[in-house]
Amino acid sequence: MKKRVAVFIGGRSPEHDVSVVSGLQAYNALDRSRFEPFLVYVSLTGEWYVGEALANKSAYIPTPETRRHLTKVSLDTNADPMGTGRLIPERKGLFGGAKPIMFDVALLAFHGLFGEDGGFQGMFDTVNVPYTGMRTMASAVLMDKVATKRAIAGTDVPQLPSVTIDRPQGGGMVSAAAIKEKLGNFAFPLIVKPAHLGSSIGVARAQSVEEVAASLPAIFSLDHQAMIEPFVENLVEYNVAVTAALGGGIRTSAIERPKRASELLDFKQKYMSGGSKKTGGSKTAGQSSEGMLSLTRDINPDLPAGMEPKIRAWAETVFKAVGGTGAPRLDFLSNEKTGEVWFNEANPCPGSFGFFLWEASDRPVLFTELLSALVDEAFASHRSAQLPPDPTLRDARLFPRPFNS
Repeated sequence: MKKRVAVFIGGRSPEHDVSVVSGLQAYNALDRSRFEPFLVYVSLTGEWYVGEALANKSAYIPTPETRRHLTKVSLDTNADPMGTGRLIPERKGLFGGAKPIMFDVALLAFHGLFGEDGGFQGMFDTVNVPYTGMRTMASAVLMDKVATKRAIAGTDVPQLPSVTIDRPQGGGMVSAAAIKEKLGNFAFPLIVKPAHLGSSIGVARAQSVEEVAASLPAIFSLDHQAMIEPFVENLVEYNVAVTAALGGGIRTSAIERPKRASELLDFKQKYMSGGSKKTGGSKTAGQSSEGMLSLTRDINPDLPAGMEPKIRAWAETVFKAVGGTGAPRLDFLSNEKTGEVWFNEANPCPGSFGFFLWEASDRPVLFTELLSALVDEAFASHRSAQLPPDPTLRDARLFPRPFNS
Protein backbone atom coordinates (compact mmCIF):
# COMPACT_ATOMS: atom_id res chain seq x y z
CA MET A 1 0.00 0.00 0.00
CA LYS A 2 1.15 3.54 -0.67
CA LYS A 3 2.21 5.52 2.36
CA ARG A 4 0.30 8.71 3.08
CA VAL A 5 2.76 11.60 3.32
CA ALA A 6 1.65 14.86 4.94
CA VAL A 7 3.89 17.62 3.54
CA PHE A 8 3.99 20.45 6.10
CA ILE A 9 4.71 23.94 4.75
CA GLY A 10 4.52 27.61 5.79
CA GLY A 11 4.60 28.27 9.52
CA ARG A 12 4.91 31.18 11.95
CA SER A 13 8.38 32.07 10.72
CA PRO A 14 10.10 34.95 8.94
CA GLU A 15 10.96 32.26 6.37
CA HIS A 16 7.32 31.30 5.81
CA ASP A 17 7.32 32.08 2.08
CA VAL A 18 10.53 30.19 1.40
CA SER A 19 9.05 27.17 3.18
CA VAL A 20 6.04 27.26 0.86
CA VAL A 21 8.35 27.13 -2.18
CA SER A 22 10.41 24.24 -0.78
CA GLY A 23 7.29 22.35 0.27
CA LEU A 24 5.59 22.65 -3.11
CA GLN A 25 8.77 21.47 -4.80
CA ALA A 26 8.92 18.43 -2.52
CA TYR A 27 5.20 17.70 -2.95
CA ASN A 28 5.58 17.69 -6.74
CA ALA A 29 8.75 15.58 -6.66
CA LEU A 30 7.56 12.78 -4.36
CA ASP A 31 7.39 9.33 -5.97
CA ARG A 32 3.68 8.73 -6.66
CA SER A 33 4.30 5.00 -7.16
CA ARG A 34 5.24 4.73 -3.45
CA PHE A 35 3.57 7.66 -1.75
CA GLU A 36 0.25 9.46 -1.62
CA PRO A 37 1.16 13.01 -0.58
CA PHE A 38 -1.04 15.87 0.52
CA LEU A 39 -0.20 19.36 1.74
CA VAL A 40 -0.72 20.78 5.22
CA TYR A 41 -0.38 24.56 5.23
CA VAL A 42 0.46 26.27 8.52
CA SER A 43 -0.52 29.93 8.32
CA LEU A 44 1.45 32.90 9.61
CA THR A 45 -0.81 32.86 12.68
CA GLY A 46 -0.43 29.12 13.25
CA GLU A 47 -3.69 27.77 11.77
CA TRP A 48 -3.49 24.43 9.91
CA TYR A 49 -5.28 23.86 6.59
CA VAL A 50 -5.63 21.05 4.06
CA GLY A 51 -7.22 21.10 0.63
CA GLU A 52 -6.49 20.57 -3.05
CA ALA A 53 -6.15 24.31 -3.66
CA LEU A 54 -2.89 24.28 -1.69
CA ALA A 55 -1.12 22.56 -4.60
CA ASN A 56 -1.51 25.72 -6.69
CA LYS A 57 1.37 28.13 -6.10
CA SER A 58 -0.84 31.08 -7.00
CA ALA A 59 -3.02 30.28 -3.97
CA TYR A 60 -0.41 31.66 -1.57
CA ILE A 61 -0.81 33.34 0.78
CA PRO A 62 -4.40 31.99 1.00
CA THR A 63 -6.98 34.78 0.91
CA PRO A 64 -10.30 34.56 2.78
CA GLU A 65 -11.84 33.44 -0.51
CA THR A 66 -9.25 30.68 -0.95
CA ARG A 67 -9.69 29.54 2.64
CA ARG A 68 -13.36 28.86 1.93
CA HIS A 69 -12.16 25.92 -0.17
CA LEU A 70 -9.76 24.66 2.52
CA THR A 71 -10.42 22.65 5.65
CA LYS A 72 -9.04 23.82 8.96
CA VAL A 73 -7.52 20.94 10.92
CA SER A 74 -5.66 20.21 14.13
CA LEU A 75 -3.35 17.37 15.14
CA ASP A 76 -4.78 14.59 17.28
CA THR A 77 -2.37 14.63 20.23
CA ASN A 78 -3.25 11.13 21.39
CA ALA A 79 -0.21 8.99 20.63
CA ASP A 80 -0.96 6.05 18.33
CA PRO A 81 1.02 2.87 19.16
CA MET A 82 1.15 2.10 15.42
CA GLY A 83 2.58 5.53 14.63
CA THR A 84 -0.32 6.78 12.52
CA GLY A 85 -0.92 10.52 12.43
CA ARG A 86 -4.42 11.95 12.54
CA LEU A 87 -5.62 15.40 11.55
CA ILE A 88 -8.98 16.38 12.98
CA PRO A 89 -11.14 18.62 10.76
CA GLU A 90 -12.78 21.59 12.44
CA ARG A 91 -16.40 20.94 13.28
CA LYS A 92 -18.90 22.97 11.25
CA GLY A 93 -22.47 23.19 12.35
CA LEU A 94 -24.29 21.43 15.16
CA PHE A 95 -23.87 17.96 13.67
CA GLY A 96 -20.67 18.65 11.76
CA GLY A 97 -17.42 16.74 11.99
CA ALA A 98 -15.69 14.98 9.12
CA LYS A 99 -13.62 11.85 9.51
CA PRO A 100 -10.00 12.24 10.68
CA ILE A 101 -7.40 12.57 7.93
CA MET A 102 -4.84 9.82 8.45
CA PHE A 103 -1.19 9.93 7.45
CA ASP A 104 1.82 7.66 7.89
CA VAL A 105 4.67 10.17 7.94
CA ALA A 106 5.19 13.93 8.11
CA LEU A 107 7.54 15.45 5.57
CA LEU A 108 8.66 18.71 7.18
CA ALA A 109 9.51 21.53 4.76
CA PHE A 110 9.70 24.25 7.39
CA HIS A 111 12.46 26.86 7.48
CA GLY A 112 13.36 28.88 10.54
CA LEU A 113 11.49 29.42 13.77
CA PHE A 114 8.55 27.30 14.91
CA GLY A 115 9.18 24.46 12.47
CA GLU A 116 12.84 23.86 11.72
CA ASP A 117 14.01 24.46 15.30
CA GLY A 118 12.76 21.35 17.10
CA GLY A 119 9.22 22.39 18.02
CA PHE A 120 7.36 20.36 15.41
CA GLN A 121 9.89 17.54 15.75
CA GLY A 122 9.22 17.29 19.48
CA MET A 123 5.47 17.38 18.85
CA PHE A 124 5.65 14.44 16.45
CA ASP A 125 7.90 12.55 18.86
CA THR A 126 5.24 13.09 21.52
CA VAL A 127 2.39 11.76 19.38
CA ASN A 128 4.60 8.93 18.04
CA VAL A 129 4.43 9.84 14.34
CA PRO A 130 7.38 9.40 11.93
CA TYR A 131 8.83 12.60 10.48
CA THR A 132 11.64 13.48 8.09
CA GLY A 133 14.82 15.40 8.78
CA MET A 134 16.82 15.96 11.91
CA ARG A 135 15.61 14.79 15.30
CA THR A 136 14.36 17.15 17.99
CA MET A 137 17.69 17.78 19.73
CA ALA A 138 19.69 18.23 16.54
CA SER A 139 17.05 20.56 15.07
CA ALA A 140 17.05 22.72 18.20
CA VAL A 141 20.84 22.85 18.48
CA LEU A 142 21.56 23.60 14.83
CA MET A 143 18.95 26.36 14.60
CA ASP A 144 20.61 28.06 17.56
CA LYS A 145 23.94 29.45 16.38
CA VAL A 146 25.22 29.80 19.95
CA ALA A 147 24.29 26.23 20.86
CA THR A 148 25.87 24.98 17.62
CA LYS A 149 29.18 26.60 18.51
CA ARG A 150 29.10 24.95 21.92
CA ALA A 151 28.15 21.55 20.48
CA ILE A 152 31.20 21.39 18.21
CA ALA A 153 33.62 23.36 20.40
CA GLY A 154 35.50 20.18 21.30
CA THR A 155 36.05 19.10 17.70
CA ASP A 156 38.66 20.16 15.14
CA VAL A 157 36.09 22.23 13.21
CA PRO A 158 37.29 25.87 13.07
CA GLN A 159 34.86 28.59 14.16
CA LEU A 160 34.94 32.36 14.46
CA PRO A 161 34.87 33.85 17.96
CA SER A 162 31.58 35.47 18.90
CA VAL A 163 29.61 37.30 21.58
CA THR A 164 25.86 37.59 22.06
CA ILE A 165 23.51 40.39 23.10
CA ASP A 166 20.07 39.53 24.47
CA ARG A 167 16.95 41.55 23.72
CA PRO A 168 16.25 43.81 26.72
CA GLN A 169 13.32 42.69 28.82
CA GLY A 170 10.43 45.05 28.35
CA GLY A 171 11.93 46.50 25.17
CA GLY A 172 14.18 49.52 24.95
CA MET A 173 17.62 50.08 23.46
CA VAL A 174 20.92 48.45 24.35
CA SER A 175 23.30 51.15 25.54
CA ALA A 176 26.60 51.87 23.82
CA ALA A 177 28.39 51.15 27.09
CA ALA A 178 26.82 47.68 27.30
CA ILE A 179 27.80 46.95 23.70
CA LYS A 180 31.39 48.07 24.30
CA GLU A 181 31.61 45.83 27.34
CA LYS A 182 30.31 42.86 25.35
CA LEU A 183 32.68 43.44 22.44
CA GLY A 184 35.80 43.59 24.59
CA ASN A 185 38.81 43.42 22.26
CA PHE A 186 36.81 42.71 19.08
CA ALA A 187 38.00 44.88 16.20
CA PHE A 188 35.73 46.45 13.59
CA PRO A 189 34.26 45.73 11.12
CA LEU A 190 31.90 43.19 12.66
CA ILE A 191 28.93 41.12 11.54
CA VAL A 192 25.72 41.36 13.56
CA LYS A 193 23.05 38.71 12.97
CA PRO A 194 20.09 36.96 14.60
CA ALA A 195 21.11 33.87 16.57
CA HIS A 196 18.13 31.77 15.45
CA LEU A 197 17.21 32.80 11.90
CA GLY A 198 18.38 31.70 8.47
CA SER A 199 18.18 32.98 4.87
CA SER A 200 20.54 35.83 5.80
CA ILE A 201 17.60 37.65 7.41
CA GLY A 202 18.68 40.55 9.62
CA VAL A 203 22.42 40.24 8.91
CA ALA A 204 24.28 43.56 9.02
CA ARG A 205 27.86 44.79 8.84
CA ALA A 206 28.89 47.29 11.51
CA GLN A 207 31.86 49.67 11.47
CA SER A 208 31.26 51.12 14.92
CA VAL A 209 29.47 50.63 18.22
CA GLU A 210 26.81 53.03 16.96
CA GLU A 211 26.19 50.86 13.89
CA VAL A 212 25.96 47.76 16.07
CA ALA A 213 23.34 49.53 18.19
CA ALA A 214 21.45 50.66 15.10
CA SER A 215 21.24 47.10 13.75
CA LEU A 216 19.82 45.57 16.93
CA PRO A 217 16.18 46.78 16.80
CA ALA A 218 15.55 45.04 13.47
CA ILE A 219 17.09 41.82 14.79
CA PHE A 220 15.18 42.00 18.08
CA SER A 221 11.92 42.40 16.20
CA LEU A 222 12.40 38.82 14.96
CA ASP A 223 14.75 37.17 17.44
CA HIS A 224 15.50 37.47 21.15
CA GLN A 225 19.26 37.23 20.70
CA ALA A 226 21.88 38.77 18.42
CA MET A 227 25.27 37.24 17.65
CA ILE A 228 28.33 39.34 16.77
CA GLU A 229 31.36 37.94 14.96
CA PRO A 230 34.42 39.36 13.18
CA PHE A 231 33.80 40.31 9.57
CA VAL A 232 35.67 38.00 7.22
CA GLU A 233 37.64 39.99 4.67
CA ASN A 234 37.82 38.78 1.05
CA LEU A 235 34.75 36.70 1.87
CA VAL A 236 33.75 33.64 -0.11
CA GLU A 237 31.19 31.10 1.09
CA TYR A 238 31.16 27.34 0.53
CA ASN A 239 28.13 25.16 1.28
CA VAL A 240 27.79 21.38 1.32
CA ALA A 241 24.93 19.05 2.26
CA VAL A 242 25.44 15.84 4.21
CA THR A 243 23.28 12.78 4.87
CA ALA A 244 23.32 9.16 5.96
CA ALA A 245 19.87 8.46 4.51
CA LEU A 246 21.17 7.26 1.13
CA GLY A 247 22.91 4.20 2.58
CA GLY A 248 26.56 3.25 2.66
CA GLY A 249 27.50 5.58 5.50
CA ILE A 250 27.66 9.37 5.59
CA ARG A 251 27.76 11.07 2.20
CA THR A 252 28.42 14.67 1.24
CA SER A 253 26.99 16.47 -1.77
CA ALA A 254 28.51 18.73 -4.36
CA ILE A 255 29.95 21.94 -2.94
CA GLU A 256 28.39 25.25 -3.93
CA ARG A 257 29.86 28.74 -3.90
CA PRO A 258 27.09 31.37 -3.81
CA LYS A 259 27.80 34.34 -6.03
CA ARG A 260 27.70 37.79 -4.48
CA ALA A 261 27.21 41.20 -5.96
CA SER A 262 28.14 42.79 -2.64
CA GLU A 263 29.87 41.83 0.59
CA LEU A 264 26.71 40.41 2.14
CA LEU A 265 24.17 38.07 0.62
CA ASP A 266 20.88 39.58 1.74
CA PHE A 267 17.51 37.86 1.57
CA LYS A 268 16.29 39.31 -1.73
CA GLN A 269 19.58 38.66 -3.49
CA LYS A 270 19.65 35.15 -2.13
CA TYR A 271 16.14 34.19 -3.17
CA MET A 272 15.16 36.52 -6.01
CA SER A 273 18.27 36.71 -8.22
CA GLY A 274 18.54 35.25 -11.71
CA GLY A 275 19.97 31.86 -12.54
CA SER A 276 23.02 30.77 -14.48
CA LYS A 277 24.23 27.76 -16.45
CA LYS A 278 25.46 26.20 -13.20
CA THR A 279 22.38 26.96 -11.14
CA GLY A 280 21.49 23.27 -10.83
CA GLY A 281 18.13 21.54 -10.91
CA SER A 282 17.94 20.82 -14.65
CA LYS A 283 14.58 19.37 -15.65
CA THR A 284 14.43 15.66 -15.04
CA ALA A 285 11.33 13.49 -14.62
CA GLY A 286 9.90 13.70 -11.15
CA GLN A 287 11.75 16.74 -9.87
CA SER A 288 11.51 20.52 -9.83
CA SER A 289 14.14 22.72 -11.43
CA GLU A 290 13.51 26.02 -9.66
CA GLY A 291 16.31 25.61 -7.10
CA MET A 292 15.45 28.09 -4.33
CA LEU A 293 14.00 30.75 -6.63
CA SER A 294 17.09 30.52 -8.87
CA LEU A 295 19.82 31.40 -6.40
CA THR A 296 22.93 32.29 -8.41
CA ARG A 297 25.67 29.85 -7.48
CA ASP A 298 28.66 27.95 -8.81
CA ILE A 299 28.40 24.20 -8.33
CA ASN A 300 31.62 22.23 -7.80
CA PRO A 301 33.86 25.31 -8.13
CA ASP A 302 37.62 25.08 -8.29
CA LEU A 303 38.90 25.14 -4.70
CA PRO A 304 42.34 25.86 -3.31
CA ALA A 305 44.47 22.77 -2.88
CA GLY A 306 43.50 20.73 0.17
CA MET A 307 40.35 22.73 0.98
CA GLU A 308 37.73 20.32 -0.37
CA PRO A 309 38.64 17.31 1.81
CA LYS A 310 38.75 19.56 4.88
CA ILE A 311 35.30 21.01 4.22
CA ARG A 312 33.84 17.54 3.67
CA ALA A 313 35.49 16.13 6.78
CA TRP A 314 34.35 19.07 8.93
CA ALA A 315 30.79 18.71 7.58
CA GLU A 316 30.75 15.05 8.59
CA THR A 317 32.11 15.94 12.03
CA VAL A 318 29.32 18.47 12.66
CA PHE A 319 26.71 16.00 11.38
CA LYS A 320 27.93 13.24 13.71
CA ALA A 321 28.30 15.60 16.68
CA VAL A 322 24.53 16.10 16.83
CA GLY A 323 23.50 12.56 15.86
CA GLY A 324 22.68 13.65 12.35
CA THR A 325 19.71 12.53 10.29
CA GLY A 326 18.03 14.17 7.33
CA ALA A 327 20.10 16.08 4.79
CA PRO A 328 21.22 19.37 6.39
CA ARG A 329 23.36 21.89 4.53
CA LEU A 330 26.45 23.16 6.30
CA ASP A 331 27.86 26.56 5.42
CA PHE A 332 31.49 27.66 5.63
CA LEU A 333 33.16 31.07 5.33
CA SER A 334 36.59 31.61 3.86
CA ASN A 335 39.08 34.45 3.41
CA GLU A 336 39.91 33.98 -0.25
CA LYS A 337 43.35 35.57 0.08
CA THR A 338 44.57 33.76 3.19
CA GLY A 339 42.78 30.46 2.55
CA GLU A 340 41.39 30.36 6.11
CA VAL A 341 38.05 28.58 6.50
CA TRP A 342 35.50 28.65 9.35
CA PHE A 343 32.28 26.75 9.90
CA ASN A 344 29.47 29.31 9.82
CA GLU A 345 26.11 27.65 10.42
CA ALA A 346 23.92 24.64 9.71
CA ASN A 347 20.55 24.48 7.96
CA PRO A 348 18.63 21.43 9.26
CA CYS A 349 16.21 21.74 6.32
CA PRO A 350 17.91 23.70 3.53
CA GLY A 351 16.00 25.56 0.84
CA SER A 352 14.66 23.14 -1.80
CA PHE A 353 16.09 20.40 0.44
CA GLY A 354 19.38 21.17 -1.32
CA PHE A 355 18.38 18.84 -4.16
CA PHE A 356 20.57 20.66 -6.71
CA LEU A 357 23.63 19.83 -4.60
CA TRP A 358 22.80 16.13 -4.67
CA GLU A 359 22.10 16.17 -8.41
CA ALA A 360 25.64 17.46 -8.99
CA SER A 361 27.42 15.16 -6.51
CA ASP A 362 29.98 12.58 -7.63
CA ARG A 363 27.20 9.96 -7.36
CA PRO A 364 24.20 11.96 -8.59
CA VAL A 365 20.96 11.67 -6.64
CA LEU A 366 17.70 12.92 -8.14
CA PHE A 367 15.30 14.94 -6.01
CA THR A 368 12.71 12.15 -6.02
CA GLU A 369 15.33 9.66 -4.85
CA LEU A 370 16.50 11.99 -2.10
CA LEU A 371 12.96 12.49 -0.79
CA SER A 372 12.29 8.75 -0.84
CA ALA A 373 15.45 8.17 1.18
CA LEU A 374 14.42 10.82 3.72
CA VAL A 375 10.97 9.24 4.13
CA ASP A 376 12.51 5.77 4.52
CA GLU A 377 14.88 7.17 7.13
CA ALA A 378 11.92 8.70 8.96
CA PHE A 379 10.31 5.29 9.33
CA ALA A 380 13.62 3.73 10.42
CA SER A 381 14.23 6.45 13.04
CA HIS A 382 10.68 6.00 14.30
CA ARG A 383 11.09 2.23 14.65
CA SER A 384 14.35 2.60 16.57
CA ALA A 385 12.74 5.00 19.06
CA GLN A 386 9.81 2.77 20.03
CA LEU A 387 9.27 1.74 23.67
CA PRO A 388 7.26 -1.14 25.14
CA PRO A 389 3.53 -0.45 25.73
CA ASP A 390 4.34 -0.04 29.42
CA PRO A 391 7.91 1.34 29.62
CA THR A 392 7.96 1.46 33.43
CA LEU A 393 10.34 -1.17 34.80
CA ARG A 394 8.61 -3.74 37.00
CA ASP A 395 10.65 -2.77 40.04
CA ALA A 396 9.67 0.89 39.52
CA ARG A 397 5.93 0.31 39.28
CA LEU A 398 4.06 1.96 42.14
CA PHE A 399 0.54 1.15 40.97
CA PRO A 400 -1.20 -2.06 39.85
CA ARG A 401 -1.71 -2.57 36.12
CA PRO A 402 -5.21 -3.38 34.86
CA PHE A 403 -3.64 -5.41 32.07
CA ASN A 404 -0.94 -8.05 31.72
CA SER A 405 2.51 -6.71 30.89
